[in-house]
Amino acid sequence: MNMNNHAQSLVVAARACIGTPFYHQGRVAGIGLDCIGLVIYAVKQIGITVNDQTDYGREPEGKRLHAALTAHGFKQVSDVAAGDVLLFRFNGEPQHVGLAVSHDAMVHAYAPIGRVVETGIGETWKRRMVGIYRSAFPVQEA
Repeated sequence: MNMNNHAQSLVVAARACIGTPFYHQGRVAGIGLDCIGLVIYAVKQIGITVNDQTDYGREPEGKRLHAALTAHGFKQVSDVAAGDVLLFRFNGEPQHVGLAVSHDAMVHAYAPIGRVVETGIGETWKRRMVGIYRSAFPVQEA
C-alpha cells in the first residue's frame, strides 16, 4: 500500500460516514460521530491503531488536537490534498477537524448541521483553517 492508497482509503472511509448523525464524542459510523471521531474512524478503517481519547469538552483544545495529530503520524504541510486532516479555528482556538476528499472539498461531522457532510472548502473555511496534516504512516508493501 503506498501513500496514495492511504489517502484514497481515508477518503472512502470518510465518505461512507456521510449522513451519520453528529454526536459529541461519538465513534460509531451510522450511529453517531463528532469531528475527531470521524477522523479516528477513517484512520482505523485503514488499519492504523490510534490512542483514542474522549475526555474532551464540546470545544476541544486546539493545542491538544495538534499534539494528537502529530503524535499519530500526521505531518503538517502547506497544501491541501485528498486524505489530509484539516484543523479549523472558531472563536480564536482550533477546535474542529475535517478530512479532505480533494484540494477543495472535505467530509466532516459538523454540529450546526447535525450530521456528517461533504462540503466545499470555500473562503470562509480557508480563513478558519490553521493546519493541514498529511498521513506519514509507514508504507506497507502489498
